[in-house]
Amino acid sequence: MVQVAQIPNVNPSFEWEDLLGLLRDELQEYGGLVGLLNAQQQSILNRRPNSLLEINQSVQTQMEASQMLQRRRQGFVSSLASSYGEPGESTLSELVPHFPDVTQPMFQSIIDEINNLISKIRRKIEQNQKLLVRLTEVTDQILMVSDPTGHSKTYNKSGDLSNLSSDGRSTLNESA
Repeated sequence: MVQVAQIPNVNPSFEWEDLLGLLRDELQEYGGLVGLLNAQQQSILNRRPNSLLEINQSVQTQMEASQMLQRRRQGFVSSLASSYGEPGESTLSELVPHFPDVTQPMFQSIIDEINNLISKIRRKIEQNQKLLVRLTEVTDQILMVSDPTGHSKTYNKSGDLSNLSSDGRSTLNESA
């Protein structure tokens, strides 16, 4: 029979299962966000504005839930860091060596997965923003070709190019 020597727990109130549950919840939220961003991208590519509006609201809700879990984790990690005598701004990865040896690989694995999902989310958001910008450019070009006198380019407050029609709305006759 093999016995595992445990390092005495510095903080008896620390339950690694609580932290693990929190990390799993955060991982689940990020996974859901990736799915929504993929759906958002499909709505952009398929030019479905109605579904895009619904998905955008879901993305916003999911991001708020993810941020709430992230704040809870950061608070948990900050108090855990101070109980180990580490700076309050220490990352969870920096605290893993203080955890029992048998739990360290599990925590490191879930931390790596969360970091990978966050990177994937950032890339997907950037892609979707670029697609929306390009879609807007194409739409503006189509409107310009169909009614060249009705649109002029101007600069907005942030210095970006924007299009204005002569009366503030499209002059394109949309009736059949």
